[in-house]
Amino acid sequence: MKLNIRRLIGILISFALIIGAQNVFASGSDYPNDRPVSGSTNWPKGLDTLINVTNRVHGFWVNQVDTFFFSGNASQLTAFLRDYSQLEGVESHRLILHDGAGEAKSPWEKTGRPCDWELYVVPKGWYNIGVLIKQGTNSVEALRKAGQEPGYIVEVHFWTGGHIAFDQIDVPKNVEVKKEK
Repeated sequence: MKLNIRRLIGILISFALIIGAQNVFASGSDYPNDRPVSGSTNWPKGLDTLINVTNRVHGFWVNQVDTFFFSGNASQLTAFLRDYSQLEGVESHRLILHDGAGEAKSPWEKTGRPCDWELYVVPKGWYNIGVLIKQGTNSVEALRKAGQEPGYIVEVHFWTGGHIAFDQIDVPKNVEVKKEK
């Protein structure tokens, strides 16, 4: 019994150290544009089809977060939003509007390239842990519980200062439109 308790405590301490050091020990890389991306086996069904299109201009991952950038026209974005609105296993479908023009770049790049929209993908549990850490929570139990929540947060970000006018886009009814704060 003592061995199991010690092992459990060791695992919890290791987990807390790993989570607490996520900003220090992050790993990441770019996704090549000339090859299909095959992500996590538990990605929402249809996500791989959504991101593996010819108008993807850049993509990268850091830890459990995947980010993809796209350029196109109003009809391509409308079709993208239609397919996005049908993804299952996501918290909600959100289109976040940003002022200015989009720039596709990884955190380690100094310069980027123009883009029209971005797709942000993160497991809900991973997102929850990040929120708790930013709030100063250091309870291993709270972090463990938050990290176990299933599902994904998948958001589309659109820049209104680019070459696609927002009024030319047909946004599906189940996609919530929010202005960046």
